[in-house]
Amino acid sequence: MVRLTDGDDDESAADSDSILESQLNRRNYLKLGAMAASTALSAGVASAASGPEERFGIQWDRVVNAVDDLGMDPNGNEPIDDQLDSAYESGTLIEFPPGEYLATETQYWNDDVSRFGMVGTGSSHKDVQFVFPSGNNGEKYRFLEITSGDHHVLKNFSIQQTDDDTTTADIWMINDDGGLIEDVEWLGRTPTDNNARRQLLAYDCSSVDGVNVARRVYMREGAELPGYPDGVAGIRVQGGSVGEIRLVDCHIEQRGSSSFRATHTRGVLRVEGGLFKNNDNTNMRISAGDHPTKTSWIKGATVIMDADNLNEHARDGDSLDSPEGLRIDSTGNGYAGVLIEDCDFIFKSCPTSRGIVSSPTWAGHGGFTLRNCRIQNDTSVQTIHADSVDTDTADKPWGVNLENVSITGSTRSQPAGAAVCIDNDRNGSTVQNSCIHFPNGDVDGVLVNDATNCEIVDSNINVSGQATVFSGADVDTSNITSGDSCPLPSADGSTGGDSSTTDDSTDSTTDDSTTDDSTTEPLPNEIRLVGTGTTTQYEFTVTDSLQASGDTIEEWDDIESGTATGWITTDGVEDAYTFSGDIDSFSFLEGESEIYVNGEQVSESTVTGATTDDSTDSNTDGSTDSTDDSTTDSPDLSHELRLVGTGTQTQYEFTVSDALEASGDTIETWDTIDGTSASGWITTAGVEDTFNFAGSVTSFGFVEGEAEIYVDGEQVTESTVTDAVTDSGTDGSTDSGTDGSTDSTDDTTDSQNELRLVGTGAETQYEVTVSGTLEASGDTIEQWDDVSESSATGWVTTEGVEDVYAFTGTITSLSFLEGEAEVYVNGTRVDPAVFSLPNTLVVEGDGTETTYDFMVSGDILNDPLVGPTESDDSLTNGKAKGSVTDGIDAFRFSGDITKMNLAGDAALTFEDNDG
Repeated sequence: MVRLTDGDDDESAADSDSILESQLNRRNYLKLGAMAASTALSAGVASAASGPEERFGIQWDRVVNAVDDLGMDPNGNEPIDDQLDSAYESGTLIEFPPGEYLATETQYWNDDVSRFGMVGTGSSHKDVQFVFPSGNNGEKYRFLEITSGDHHVLKNFSIQQTDDDTTTADIWMINDDGGLIEDVEWLGRTPTDNNARRQLLAYDCSSVDGVNVARRVYMREGAELPGYPDGVAGIRVQGGSVGEIRLVDCHIEQRGSSSFRATHTRGVLRVEGGLFKNNDNTNMRISAGDHPTKTSWIKGATVIMDADNLNEHARDGDSLDSPEGLRIDSTGNGYAGVLIEDCDFIFKSCPTSRGIVSSPTWAGHGGFTLRNCRIQNDTSVQTIHADSVDTDTADKPWGVNLENVSITGSTRSQPAGAAVCIDNDRNGSTVQNSCIHFPNGDVDGVLVNDATNCEIVDSNINVSGQATVFSGADVDTSNITSGDSCPLPSADGSTGGDSSTTDDSTDSTTDDSTTDDSTTEPLPNEIRLVGTGTTTQYEFTVTDSLQASGDTIEEWDDIESGTATGWITTDGVEDAYTFSGDIDSFSFLEGESEIYVNGEQVSESTVTGATTDDSTDSNTDGSTDSTDDSTTDSPDLSHELRLVGTGTQTQYEFTVSDALEASGDTIETWDTIDGTSASGWITTAGVEDTFNFAGSVTSFGFVEGEAEIYVDGEQVTESTVTDAVTDSGTDGSTDSGTDGSTDSTDDTTDSQNELRLVGTGAETQYEVTVSGTLEASGDTIEQWDDVSESSATGWVTTEGVEDVYAFTGTITSLSFLEGEAEVYVNGTRVDPAVFSLPNTLVVEGDGTETTYDFMVSGDILNDPLVGPTESDDSLTNGKAKGSVTDGIDAFRFSGDITKMNLAGDAALTFEDNDG
């Protein structure tokens, strides 16, 4: 007999040694009493059974029919318990024809049987259903308890719990090797653990060299959601399992607790593919295990958390409590080394949660690796948190490794402040070839606390906050960029099978959100939404019928009557529908995609007219309404405002006094115009958002980033744009006062920086541009010098004579068209070459000393506008080395960062403006 180790937390298995032994003793006694009655039946079975056959890679001594040979009732009226028990012997495969089979007693099997199977013969695993008396909450009903043997097969049937709040049935199967549970589904609503055991399937492997498989196991018809620890989990691998359990292409959804859990096991759990969605507590919970030659892993799985959109089996009032995506957890056993590879995590909405990927301190787990994974986080849940590790109990390695991990989403904040938080003693942690893109709110990239020998290399960290934050950590960094977006998850709902098939094909008839077009004629019109790489949610309604086209629609897309809502993210991937009638309404709830109606590309604003007799005609006379108002009195929109991207991710907002409209097709769906106000985003260098307006610009601000601003063709600054047009009359002229002068330089008295160009005796012509405002200082500028609002050209020749300017913002360029001069910024002489370097890097101290050492592939110079470095700091041959305590050291550079070491608590920020 295989004994289970006692659990050590409040979600441990209820099956202790003493309980198991008492159950086995009671069952052995009952079997003795029934032996005489079963002898004649067994003899009948032997004579009726077919001869030896090989199926599922197993040689069977006999194959028997549950109805014809064993006399079971397929109508669910008479119990099958005695017939099933009497047929349990080595080499026996029982085939169940379609029907319902009533089980009223648990089968306690501990006879070291080899090669026993129960297989439904229907075309769908729902054709054979085992049913149970309602309300069997006395002993938390267990259908099968198999605690020894090998090569047991449970295949192609369902377990019907019904939809009441008390009926349930679970299975516990232990095999030495060769166990197979395939195409099995739990149907109906699962109650809380007051009326059920802690899991629906307990699956263990009792031999170190053994492998047991669960393939296409489905649990997706809902459960009571009482919150931890009272919910019922899906699959659990327990402490007595010492070999390998493998889960392949399973779909577990909306459980009251973990979809699967393997935290106590000394053996390993290996997960291949599968969809795990909206499960409370955790969607995946795993440890590395303590196997002598293997470690646990999860490969190719998809986790979706959308707590605001539970599936159709949810009842009013159902809500998730604290769901996580993945918890790395050895419940204090100190295991280390689990691998998570090629997985997608999509969090659209979520209540309070520890994180999408987390390893809490109390979980007692050492290091783990995420490789080739994609995470989309549109919630405020922490994305990745490797909490501090207990170095006295956890096995080495302790570090967390992120390799080719992509993190994206619209989150605006993170509980740890950063997308990735690596905490105390996670020594040896690495982030490499990864990408983090959180453009909203104030989110840092990677936070490392009190860990040594860590490394962040060859990664793009494009976030709204600081790229990296180190506190008491020793981290080497190199080749860090900040200008790119990141790959999005591909949430493939296909799990290698479906609820009504026994092979690898899918059947959409089990999901109201999709239609099987293999048997449905397409409707006369087609609409296709083609992804552009932006996370996009769409919604549209047609006037007549609507259906999915082909297999393009996933389970998170929904069709209800004539309305469809869905998501599309990956560039080039499409959602397609056919419909009759017209498109009545269409909108992007977020993001954007390409839209094609009957093969022709249309825009969001024109899609509703794409299938009418005249796509632009809605009047009875055939005329269009698009210009009906053109003859009415309307404001003179003669002024133009252009925002031109500089390569920095930029959000702007502004208001005009009279009227405002978009110009051409420069405005995207994420830009908005509300009356006389507009807000929007612009990122790519040279790309522009353009508006026409009447009146003047009354307010303007960059919420984040910066762009070039042009009013009526003239470049202005953020502080002077409101003065560029102070009056808009019918002639479109500008007025700046009774004397005709403009007020565009009213704010220049607030200039805080000084630029001095001092002659060396050589005839010198210079040119300078600033990001803010620029004005001559005193009477140093002669008539041959030319000064505009943000730039100047001039000459300086005589040695010691100087041209002086006051300016705001930064110097974006300074060059000598001829000759040379000395350059001073705020009284400090600087190398003018610094202003041709496009990238910036700032190390800001917090009161304790931080040392830094980094190298770039191009040139690097001190940034004089932030402040000079100290005498102990050095700059040579593309290298910068120094320390900072409570000040700021800042640099401009070209090329890429090829090496970066930072030891201490200082904050590091950088901008990569040249790609």
